[in-house]
Amino acid sequence: MNKTSSAASKVFGLIDSLACLIGLNLLFLVCCIPLITVGASLTSLYAGLRALIKKQPCFRAFFKTFGSGFVRITLAWVLMALVTAPVVFNAATLLYYQVDGFLPALVLSVLICLVLVSIATMAFLFYSRFECTLLQLFKYAGTLAVSYPVRSLCIAALTWLPVVLIFLAPSVFLLLGLVWLLGYFAAVSVAAIWLMNLPFASFAYKTLGMDAPKQSPSSDTDR
Repeated sequence: MNKTSSAASKVFGLIDSLACLIGLNLLFLVCCIPLITVGASLTSLYAGLRALIKKQPCFRAFFKTFGSGFVRITLAWVLMALVTAPVVFNAATLLYYQVDGFLPALVLSVLICLVLVSIATMAFLFYSRFECTLLQLFKYAGTLAVSYPVRSLCIAALTWLPVVLIFLAPSVFLLLGLVWLLGYFAAVSVAAIWLMNLPFASFAYKTLGMDAPKQSPSSDTDR
């Protein structure tokens, strides 16, 4: 009986976790609809999933982060979008017209875009765990993106893959519509949290002077 109850408990626990994951994924998509809230929504998704991993109320963490960090993260999102948009437009123009010698310029534009998107994604992931000023956010996100280029590029590429597909392969995007709805962003975000868990812990100790996850300097708070 005890073994049966334990197995049933694990199954129900797994089902509950999957339901929360799907719920957070859908909540993220709904909150992204105004577009200007994408940064705050992604940051909140990271916070909600981090709470889910810790077996804490995940939806409460989502809305708490969305409310408390909305202004700062939205400003960061707008600034990063303003910086990245011209680079994306330049790459799209080069790809469309394909004038002589366009390839080196196209590669450079794509590389710059990848770096900027990596820094932006790292900023949202960082703020889901540590509160800081806007200036500190860009500074820390840039440092982490440069220190862990492979991880940050992988996270950014997977996170923004659906957006790329909308423009380059819309039929593929539509074909995978159910995947985006039922858990893609949440699954990628869980992977991002896992990939950056040790780097964040090391960064918190070396840069923020945090001896333990619950200890925080006055300017940065570990959620």
